Amino acid sequence: MALDDAEAVQYSDIIADSDAVSKHNFTLPETINVRIDKDGKEYDNHLFADEKGVAVIKLNGWEEGVLEEEAKRTDFVCWLRNPPREKWSLCIPYEINGEIKSTYPDYLIVRSDPVLTYVIDILEPHSPDFKDNLGKAKGFAKYAEAEPKIGRIQLIRTGKDPAGKTRFKRLDLSQGAVREKVLKAQNTDELDHIF
Repeated sequence: MALDDAEAVQYSDIIADSDAVSKHNFTLPETINVRIDKDGKEYDNHLFADEKGVAVIKLNGWEEGVLEEEAKRTDFVCWLRNPPREKWSLCIPYEINGEIKSTYPDYLIVRSDPVLTYVIDILEPHSPDFKDNLGKAKGFAKYAEAEPKIGRIQLIRTGKDPAGKTRFKRLDLSQGAVREKVLKAQNTDELDHIF
């Protein structure tokens, strides 16, 4: 039975307020209320913006670097900051120590596509020092497997290239071979090797 718009909103509200992680369809509202970071930077390429076409958002250096790299792509259209636990935010479940947790990937990137018109990518800059890396990578892999309409689903780290320059390393879980390796990984050392 299909839900009408009001019922769908009510359902999403209940799911977002729940402590349990539940899979539900991700849909964006027409408008959102966003905290304006007074010490943030003005972006004119954010999906949701004020009446002047600007969103003021504070990012750390690593997040800003990923976004700058994305904006240089010829197919880049816009981006969306995906804040945790908002009623409309994209939440992906993952498992750690036998417990189901929720993760809210930092970015949704909209790209143009000659066949589909638009493709949405999910990007998560994430430090390798966090204990949840393997769980999140596996959660993203399972999500990618279940959602073939999504573009790239990337866990992103910084690392040094052979010349010693810091660059972003991207583990794209939309690729079947990568997904398979991640799902077979037993520990973070194996995940580090896949990176």
